[in-house]
Amino acid sequence: MKKEQLDEIDSRILRILQHNARTSYREIQEKLGISIGTIHNRINKMKSREIIEGYTLKLSNFKLGFKLCFLIRVQIDGKHTAEILDEIKKKPEVCSIFHTTGEQSASLICRFRESEDVHDFIRELNEKKHVLRTISNMVLKEYKNTSYVEI
Repeated sequence: MKKEQLDEIDSRILRILQHNARTSYREIQEKLGISIGTIHNRINKMKSREIIEGYTLKLSNFKLGFKLCFLIRVQIDGKHTAEILDEIKKKPEVCSIFHTTGEQSASLICRFRESEDVHDFIRELNEKKHVLRTISNMVLKEYKNTSYVEI
């Protein structure tokens, strides 16, 4: 996949949308001093080039009761990694999965309501046939949590 080049106008539009994806074209026009038609065309081009993949809603995990965040590293029998990760990604408490190099095969970021939920999840994970080992760490404080690089 080739690296996409952005000019300054595209970058400025993306920065505004990263801050608030619900920013209207009129608000972007007021901030950048360019026509709504230009903004519309540029956003459509970035969508067609798959630079913009979609729009999401950011929720407060804490206020929704998911007060526990864990980083769980999983060592999997190599030839079964994809199979196991495909199973794990179906679990609602799993927020992110990263296939990694090194001793562990993957790193998971998971959110839980209660410590018993964490215990059950890790026990179930360790009982999977091709999971060799898990190492889990509770996140004490999040200093930054985004899934993208700021433009």
